[in-house]
Amino acid sequence: MLENFNHRVFQWLAAPPDLAGAPLVVATFLAQWAIFAGPALLMFIWVVGKTNERRAAVGAGFSCVVALPVAGLISNLYFHPRPFMDGLAPDRFAHAADSSFPSDHATLLFALAFSLLLARPPAMPRVWPIAMALALAVAWSRVFLGVHYPLDIAGAALIGFAAAACFASVAGQRLATALTNLGERIYLRLLPAFLSRGPSR
Repeated sequence: MLENFNHRVFQWLAAPPDLAGAPLVVATFLAQWAIFAGPALLMFIWVVGKTNERRAAVGAGFSCVVALPVAGLISNLYFHPRPFMDGLAPDRFAHAADSSFPSDHATLLFALAFSLLLARPPAMPRVWPIAMALALAVAWSRVFLGVHYPLDIAGAALIGFAAAACFASVAGQRLATALTNLGERIYLRLLPAFLSRGPSR
């Protein structure tokens, strides 16, 4: 019954087989390349923000580091075919025929987004909707193009939230604070040397 629901929702969301042109280009970009905007956002928060914002970025980064191996372990223990393996969509990416559950892309971006939601960096309290919009866009594109089922995304969101909640705990905050302090010492020591070089001639 759950599998029937999964298939029905997928068929409702999936792209038509003859998808082409700009819609295909945009969806493909979101599905394959937009994930790199996540780390770029964390780097932006680190450079522009102060200690509290940097702590939030560190916590979000480590939430991703925790969530991804968990997703990988589940994929190794539980095999679920991807939509294109079930003949419900074309294989537009020549993707490996491995387990679809859960989505690694969605796991990483949901962990990042939920971490920023729970941390709410004081100077950037509204940065989390940007991260959440990115996560939802990438998740939608992965389903739309036949790489994942909707329940793969739901599982990824749960893993991402669980990882984010771990770093929102007291112990997680202590670890994030310690790592942030270490990172700031290294960053503030290397930054003057980098700036003193100036533009290359």
